[in-house]
Amino acid sequence: MKPIPLKKLKRYLISKGCYCKRVKSSHEIWDKKDNSLDRPIILDNNYADVPILHLQTNLRTLGITFKDFENEIRNL
Repeated sequence: MKPIPLKKLKRYLISKGCYCKRVKSSHEIWDKKDNSLDRPIILDNNYADVPILHLQTNLRTLGITFKDFENEIRNL
């Protein structure tokens, strides 16, 4: 596993119906338009690539497996 570019992850989140709810310092707080997430997705703009641990945590919040994510991200 290698880190994913932040821009690519943002495109993926948008394709899943998420949006940037607010920005606090260098962190973006993302949510789904229907507010179906139990907790928000946090992205740190200090990184050009999203660390694997952060990616796994955010995918768990979305209810998506890493294998499904890898298959879907290839198309973006």
